[in-house]
Amino acid sequence: MHGNFSVAQYQQDGYTGPVPLLSETEAAAGRQAFFTTIGQTEATAGPTKERTAGLNLHHRWVHDLATRDDILDYVAQILGPDLVLWATVFWYKAPHNTTFIPWHQDATYWPMEPRINLTVWIAMGPVRRDNGCLRLIPGSHKIWMDEDYRSLTSDSAFDTGLSADQVDESSALHLEMAPGKAVFFTEATLHGSDANRSDQPRLAFALRFATPEVRFDPAGLKEKGIDYLVKTMLVRGEDRYHYNESLQWAPPV
Repeated sequence: MHGNFSVAQYQQDGYTGPVPLLSETEAAAGRQAFFTTIGQTEATAGPTKERTAGLNLHHRWVHDLATRDDILDYVAQILGPDLVLWATVFWYKAPHNTTFIPWHQDATYWPMEPRINLTVWIAMGPVRRDNGCLRLIPGSHKIWMDEDYRSLTSDSAFDTGLSADQVDESSALHLEMAPGKAVFFTEATLHGSDANRSDQPRLAFALRFATPEVRFDPAGLKEKGIDYLVKTMLVRGEDRYHYNESLQWAPPV
């Protein structure tokens, strides 16, 4: 493997990367599939939901992208040999979209026990500061801030989150990435993104991985307005909890 992937960095800083994951050609194919699926083209990209949740594993191209061996190889170095893929979501920012993602720790929004999640965040197109790149605060995963969340303005993609004055923005990284680059971060790492002020759409693909002992409360997720839970699918390792058997899961055709 190549790039800047480090288990030690992940444990110490709450993230690692970016690393080259997809080729330019593979990223372009993913973008084309995304825009085709939502009925647009990249050249005429317009408004749609910030969190495009409907594109889940029931689409063959999404399934094949999310379960690539190279992705699972990276994740297994951190989470171990038994991997559950429980959600996929495309984060799309249309050109000149005023919506921003507030500072937050993912698992604060997720009724899950225990809190174990690794997110693989893949830039499907150019990700820059002017089109709303991922922002992340190294080391922020060591303290939970669940009790500090506030109601936010209408331009926030989430109803609640953390305001800029509640975090140390001076230590934030702006992760500008070329298409195909990926970063890995924990369920507790503070992150967010600014609005897209550019003429170019910003598209990222996030994969959520957990381990088989993690349990989710689907009703609780729905109550929080988080509708992108997919049928949890063991994608590598031993199906000790009979995930795939009980769900009668079959990959799309």
